[in-house]
Amino acid sequence: VTALQSRLLDHYKLGGVLGEGSFGVVWSCDHIITGEEHAVKMVDKVETPLKDIMREAELIRTLDHPNIVKCFGIFFDNCFVCIVMDKFVGGDVVQALQERTRAERIFPDHTMVHVTRQMAAAIEYVHSRNVVHRDIKGDNFLMDRTDLTCSQCKLALTDFGTACRLEPGRRLHAECGTQPFWSPEFLGVANWTILDPSCRQASGTRPCEGSTQTVSALKTCNDEVDVWALGVLTFGLVTTKFPFKGEGEVRSKQILFPPYVHDECAEMISMMLKKEEGQRASAADILRHPWLDGTRKTTTMLLQTSFLSENSGLDGESFQEAEVDHEVTRRRLSLIDRMQQEHLTMDPAANPTASRRLMNHTKNQFFIQTQDATLYYKWIPSNLLRKQNSLHRFMDGQTETDHSGECLSLSPPDVQLFDKFLREHNIETAKFGVDRAKSLQALAAEVHSGASRLMLDAANYKKLVRVVDVVVLKLYDEQDRLLVDMEEHFSDGRRRPTRRLPGSKKETTENIRQTAERILEETLNLDPALVSFNLHLVINQEEELDSPSYPGLHTVYRKEIVTGTVESEDAELQKKFGLGVDATGWRASERGCTRLLQWMTEEEAVAAYVKVDVESSVSSSLVQAPIGLKEEELTAYLTELKVDVSQYGRQGAKTLKQLSDELVKGEVQVGTDKNGVPVVVSEVVNLCIHDPMRCEMLCQYKQLGSGDCAYEHLSLPCTTRRPD
Repeated sequence: VTALQSRLLDHYKLGGVLGEGSFGVVWSCDHIITGEEHAVKMVDKVETPLKDIMREAELIRTLDHPNIVKCFGIFFDNCFVCIVMDKFVGGDVVQALQERTRAERIFPDHTMVHVTRQMAAAIEYVHSRNVVHRDIKGDNFLMDRTDLTCSQCKLALTDFGTACRLEPGRRLHAECGTQPFWSPEFLGVANWTILDPSCRQASGTRPCEGSTQTVSALKTCNDEVDVWALGVLTFGLVTTKFPFKGEGEVRSKQILFPPYVHDECAEMISMMLKKEEGQRASAADILRHPWLDGTRKTTTMLLQTSFLSENSGLDGESFQEAEVDHEVTRRRLSLIDRMQQEHLTMDPAANPTASRRLMNHTKNQFFIQTQDATLYYKWIPSNLLRKQNSLHRFMDGQTETDHSGECLSLSPPDVQLFDKFLREHNIETAKFGVDRAKSLQALAAEVHSGASRLMLDAANYKKLVRVVDVVVLKLYDEQDRLLVDMEEHFSDGRRRPTRRLPGSKKETTENIRQTAERILEETLNLDPALVSFNLHLVINQEEELDSPSYPGLHTVYRKEIVTGTVESEDAELQKKFGLGVDATGWRASERGCTRLLQWMTEEEAVAAYVKVDVESSVSSSLVQAPIGLKEEELTAYLTELKVDVSQYGRQGAKTLKQLSDELVKGEVQVGTDKNGVPVVVSEVVNLCIHDPMRCEMLCQYKQLGSGDCAYEHLSLPCTTRRPD
C-alpha cells in the first residue's frame, strides 16, 4: 500500500533505532491495530532527491522473494519517506563478521554455504526481474538471528536506493555503490558523464548523476557488477579480508586463497571475480555450483588453530560502512521527535505516554541519557558550593566579568570555504554582487553577526535557506478591534501602503518580550505599560519568499506572533492612541518615517487585504545546517593559516580527526582573531538554577561515557554554544 495522504504514525507506533546509514535511519515499529512488529526505513529527504526515493519505493513494492525484504507500506511524511519492511533482529552480515574478527576467529568456509546460497538467490531473483542492485555488500544483507553460522539463519537483501531496471541487451553507463566492491568495469575511466539519471550517489563513489564532467572512453556494465560484489563479499566472509587493495589490484591481481579454503569454494569465488565480464559467472550459475549443495565437509576445511596466531591481518572492521556524521544523526532524531510531537498535537489520544513529563525539578537527584553519555545531577546546599573555587562566583546570582583582556572576536568565516559550502547546496554564488544583489562577503558577515542564519529545509534535497526571525504583534483594544499598520510616509514625500500587523526583526540579543516592547516603543510610540501580552500562547509561523538580495537563496521569515491587549483609563492616552469608541488610530514616527496606524474590526482588516488569520506551523522542517570541516578540509585550512599540522596527535595533543569531530558537532570553532592569529574558540554557557526555599543549587556531579568511563566533577549544568 502506498499512502500518499496518510502518515506513518497514523498506522504505526515507533520503537527504537535499529540502524543508520547515509540514506537515513531504520526504526522498529508496531502496527497500531494488529500489533505486528516491523522495521521502517525512514529515508532522509535532505540526503537523497525525492525522485530517487520514489524510484526505490516503487521498485521494492514489486519484489517478492524470501531473501528480499518485504515491503508492507510506504508513507510520505514531511521530511522522510517511510518504507515499512520486515524486521530482522540479527543485525547485518558485516556485524557478524566483526564479532568473529574481534574474537580472532574465522568462519570455516563450509559454515557459509547456506549464507552464500541465500545471497546468490536474492541476486538471481532481482536479475530475473531485469533489476540491478548496484550496491551489494555485507551491510545490505540482514539476518534474522545473530549467529550467521546457524543453518537456519535467514538472510534478506535490502537497500534498493541505487537499484535500477536494466532491459535485456542494454548497458549501464553510471557507476555507484561502495568503492571496495566495484568491478573492473568501473575503473580506468578518466572522465565521467551521467547517462542514467536514476542512479543515486552513495558514500565512497565517484561522481554520479548530475555531474558536469564529460565522458572519455566510457566503459559500460550490466548486472554482472552484482556478481562481482558478491564475490568480494564471499571472499571476505571466509578470509575476513578484501581480495583487492586499490584499482591496480582490481585490474590485474590474481587472487590467492589461504590453505584453509576448500578448492571448490575457491573455484566458486573465482568464477565471480573474473576480470572479463563475459567470463564471469551469473547468479544463476553460482546457485548451480556444486559447492552450494553443502555436502563437501571434510576435516581439511576446519581452520587450523595455529593459523590464528600466525595471521595478524584480520580486518573485518574494514568492511564496515563509514560512520554517519554526528550532526546528521542529531538532525534526524530531532525531525523524528518533531514528527511524533506533531502527531500528539493532532491526536493526543494516539499515544498519551509519549508526551514528555518535565518533573525532574521535584527530585533530589536524577540522570539524563544523551546520545553520547549519561549525565547525573543533584541539588547541592549553597553553603557547600561556596567552598568550590570554580562555583563560588555564582552563589549570589551575580556573575563576574573579566575585563583584564579584550574580548576575543573571530573574523568572519573564510569566504572561499563559505562559497564552497553554498555551492555544495546548489546556491549559485556567481550571481551575488551583480546588479542589486548583495555580495558573498555581505552574506558571510550577516551570518557571522547573527543578523540571519543559514538552515536546511529538511523537506527538500540539500535545500539551504536564509532564516530571519521576526516578532509580529496582534494587538486588540477594549472594543476587540485589531491594530493594523496601514501606510508609511517618508520624509522625501514617498508613500508606501503596508496593510500588515506591526512587527520587527528580532535582534540576536533579544527574546520575544524584549522585541515586542521595542516594537511598542520605537515603531508604535506606545508605552509598554499600557499593553498586556499573552506570552504563554505564541503562534509560530514560517513564510518563505524569494530574496532579491541573494539570488537563488530563499529567505524564510520565522514569525512569532504575540497577542496583546491595549488598555488605559487615562482619557488623554485614550485620545492619543485612538482607544475611544469614536477614535480610529494614530500616527507614529520612527527614523524619518511616519506610520499610519488604524484600529479596525477583523472583518474590516480582511476586507483591506490584511493577513489576520494566522495558522501555526505545527512542525517545522527547518534544521541546523552542517557546520565545521572534515579532516581533509581542516588540514588544508590549517596549512593555509601556516599551522604545523604534523604536531596533531603527538604527545597527548588531539588528532586532526578529533578536532574535526568537535567542529562538526559545533563544540568549537576555528578562525583567526583580529590580528590574524589562528585560534580555537569554545563558548560555554552555564545554567544557574537556584532554589531559594531550600537554599540549594542544581549541579552535575558525574558523567558516564561510552565503555562505562566515569568522570566525577562538580559543575553547573552547561553546554557549548554552536557558532551559528
